[in-house]
Amino acid sequence: MRRAIAEGRSRKAILCPETLSLLESKGYKFVLVKGLTIDNHYDHVDPHYLILVPVKELPKDPALKDVYAPLHSEILQQWAMEKNDTTEIVITMPG
Repeated sequence: MRRAIAEGRSRKAILCPETLSLLESKGYKFVLVKGLTIDNHYDHVDPHYLILVPVKELPKDPALKDVYAPLHSEILQQWAMEKNDTTEIVITMPG
């Protein structure tokens, strides 16, 4: 996942309903939610920005548990509809 997050910093899109629809049309069902501080350390409590990494299936290995959200989740839909001036939310776009 670190690689996907690192690559996503260069290929990213702003979260909006159209982006979620595009990901769904490509077969993605979930996003991995990663919070990062301004100096790029992981932090889910007080992040400077959130990176959403699209995934098609949740990992089976319990060691890979993390924070995932379905594309149709209420929170993602809310984030996509509102403008947040404090926390930037971006989605890494798969190639």
